[in-house]
Amino acid sequence: MKLSFPAKQSLVKACLAAALVVIPGVSLAQIEGVYHSDAGDDCVMTITEINIPAPKFGDGYYRVESRGKAACMWDGVGMGQSTHLVGGYVTLPPVFNRVYISANWMFGPTSPKVEMIQKNEAGEILLQSTYTRQ
Repeated sequence: MKLSFPAKQSLVKACLAAALVVIPGVSLAQIEGVYHSDAGDDCVMTITEINIPAPKFGDGYYRVESRGKAACMWDGVGMGQSTHLVGGYVTLPPVFNRVYISANWMFGPTSPKVEMIQKNEAGEILLQSTYTRQ
């Protein structure tokens, strides 16, 4: 059966519309994972979705857990939006410091590389590193 030109156009439009509906969900699923630091410092960062209602202006909430030695030991929460994750954590005593984190997937949501920047309340960069999904 051959399709007429208008029927082909309608079919292409329907396929594109379906893809646009599916792509945001796929990009969110790509944020979750286990990432190893590219600096060779044995830091492992795990990002998992928190199952609570999604925020009005974001895609979802995520737990960001980092394990390793010294500066690698922290837990935080963040809100994801497309290929970005912003959030924060509070350092443990005796040093009280609110730290803001920003993660950016360098080549889109399917990228295995993520850049993590940590800043203090004054906006000074405390730590900037890249991680690779395992």
